[in-house]
Amino acid sequence: MIKTILEPLRQNGFIFKRFEPFSLQVIGSRKRIGVYHGIDTKNRYFLLFVVNRKSRVLQKDVKEWLDIKQRIEHYCGYAIMINIALINAPLCSKAKAILVQEGWKVINNASV
Repeated sequence: MIKTILEPLRQNGFIFKRFEPFSLQVIGSRKRIGVYHGIDTKNRYFLLFVVNRKSRVLQKDVKEWLDIKQRIEHYCGYAIMINIALINAPLCSKAKAILVQEGWKVINNASV
């Protein structure tokens, strides 16, 4: 499972020193997405959202992710410099635009 997550990231130039899952239950969220956090080789904090689903990722989903990111930063007590969304689902162009505008790296592996 972890290898299938790390391989597309490695192909896009992301290499990590520390990589571990983050439980959304700690911040009171019941979203069904995989969240990982850690440190890259340049000692920057990163956050990775892994989304596997059949339905399209919409703007409202992205806005919820941005809220989750803020709650994770508040919980951890540090600013997250690198934000990555690894999406294995169809992605709405407006949702992708919101992520890119907020500084996220979007990796979409879905065959639309």
